[in-house]
Parts: sequence; structure tokens; C-alpha cells
Amino acid sequence: MAKILIAEDDALSQKFVATVIDRMGHSAFVSPNGRHAWEALCAENHFDMLITDIMMPGMDGTTLIRTIREDQRFATLPIVIMSAFIGVNEIAGLLEIGATWFMAKPVDRTTLEGYVNRAIK
Repeated sequence: MAKILIAEDDALSQKFVATVIDRMGHSAFVSPNGRHAWEALCAENHFDMLITDIMMPGMDGTTLIRTIREDQRFATLPIVIMSAFIGVNEIAGLLEIGATWFMAKPVDRTTLEGYVNRAIK
């Protein structure tokens, strides 16, 4: 069983992603923004994966990814970006700074399951 952190401010997206992860037999932990997710990672630094939105209050996903990749404890943490509002250039930039994969919103269950399976094998 993997522990997966979800940084997402939209309640519907939070619930959908967490439900899929729970049904896969893993534990989902939800953070309402990047700052909260960063604090959760630092407090309990044994999450197996992070799924993060980009546009969030407090600390956005881009800042969260940069902050995570600057900390050696999280150098290999798989990070999935999910967003409906960014283009190809922005996706490429996020992958360049340390995101592992991109997932478009609305989130497709099969795509989400595939990324979770790839991250935890």
C-alpha cells in the first residue's frame, strides 16, 4: 500500500482523485494548497507520490515542485501535475523543473491509475 499526497484546492477534484487512490488499495492524503502539502511532506517525509494541481492559493504547484526538488530528501519523489489551464510550453517547463508526469483535468480514472501504478512499482 502506497501513501499518496494530493495537493488540490478544488473539492470535487480532491474527492475524485482520493477515491480512485483509495479504491486501488492505497492511502490518499489531501492538502488544500502547496504550502500545506510542503508542510505535510516535511512532517511525514515518507509519501510515495505527490499529485498536485498548478493553480492553488498560498503556494502554487510550480513553487511546490521547485521547493521539493531543492530538498534532497525528495529527489526521487514522483510528482504528477494535474491542470486544465496550461499549454504545452508550460507543461514542458514543469517537467523540466522536476515534475514526473502531466495529467489533464478533468482527470481520467485510467490515466490516474496508470501513473499511480508506474510510480509505486
